[in-house]
Amino acid sequence: MKRTEIKQLLLQGLVALLVLLLPLSLLFTMPQLILSVWLTGLIVLAIARRQNPDIIESKKYQIFEKLLYFQIINWSFGFFFMPMTSLTVIMIPIVMLILAIKKERRATPKFIKWAKYVGFHLFNMILLFALLNFFPNIGGGEGFFVFTIIIFMNGSTAAMYLKFEPRIPRKKRVLSLLILIAMLIMTTLSMFPQYGGRLIDIIFGG
Repeated sequence: MKRTEIKQLLLQGLVALLVLLLPLSLLFTMPQLILSVWLTGLIVLAIARRQNPDIIESKKYQIFEKLLYFQIINWSFGFFFMPMTSLTVIMIPIVMLILAIKKERRATPKFIKWAKYVGFHLFNMILLFALLNFFPNIGGGEGFFVFTIIIFMNGSTAAMYLKFEPRIPRKKRVLSLLILIAMLIMTTLSMFPQYGGRLIDIIFGG
């Protein structure tokens, strides 16, 4: 990678981190406000596209859209144990399926990328619930806090993969995807909050 590309990637990562962290306190004090802001943002995007279809080529529009989707998906999955965000987690794949009905939309690179990102989050969520079913002794609220960290870390890993996926030779994409899935699983196992030792040691007899 060139130095300019590395700087751009670091800048994007910093902006994404700020987008997730700055309004974090509102999620616990006024979750209704956060959901209202998300809905308002989605409505603004829809109205802007309807009034001026060419606006989707605007960099400002693309950045706003990307950061809004990024925040909705990550916060909803990261704080799935909260009643309001758990409903959003259920709605996200449903909305994706409804949007996929239109052939032209589901064939666009942007839709494919976001569908993959939601898919990675769903995979991680299913993995967490499966582990929780077999290893329920996680330690209350502390355990759910670690769940959030796991989801954010795996979400970042998936975002990085999708960022570099176009550069991966087509013949090696299946292998790279399997490596990514293995990384997500290992991160989840190594951080899963289980009493009696690390879960990865319990499972593999370490």
